[in-house]
Amino acid sequence: MKEFQSLVVVKHPVEKVWFTVRDRLPELGAMLDDVESIVLIERQSAGPGKVRLVNEWRSSQRIPPVLRDRLEASELGWLDRNLWDDADHRCAWAIEPSVLTQHIQCAGSTRYEPAMGGRGTRITFTGTFDLEPGALAMFTGSLRKPVAAFAESIATTVIPRNVRKLMEAASRLIDAGS
Repeated sequence: MKEFQSLVVVKHPVEKVWFTVRDRLPELGAMLDDVESIVLIERQSAGPGKVRLVNEWRSSQRIPPVLRDRLEASELGWLDRNLWDDADHRCAWAIEPSVLTQHIQCAGSTRYEPAMGGRGTRITFTGTFDLEPGALAMFTGSLRKPVAAFAESIATTVIPRNVRKLMEAASRLIDAGS
């Protein structure tokens, strides 16, 4: 199991950042260079101050040609299932990748806290990624290590990098006043 974390500080108050990211995620996705799209699939109330969302992400990054046939996919994507809790400004999430879905577990939380004397927001994104040993059974010999490295890099590098870019995009959207 791999653990990962990303920390971002933006110059806007928690409430503005919180609601911008939660309620305008598809719009923010359009501002990211390696995200093709984010589509809101489901939104429902989960009790007072709690919202459950399901988003479908499509990455503009492609699966390396050597892996496409075995994975039966050419593009990267995932479902992001999350629960936003207004009381503690915490979003618990789980990611279901479009490839090796039954063999990958990826979950964590994003916490939004006041920073810079309340004028900013500190966003802490933490999670775990687990690639089950059986996931690599379809890959023989020299392909196993590149596949494992590819899957781990998505969770431990691509996703945290996208979180940083997403928060920077939210800050720009807030700056624009829209």
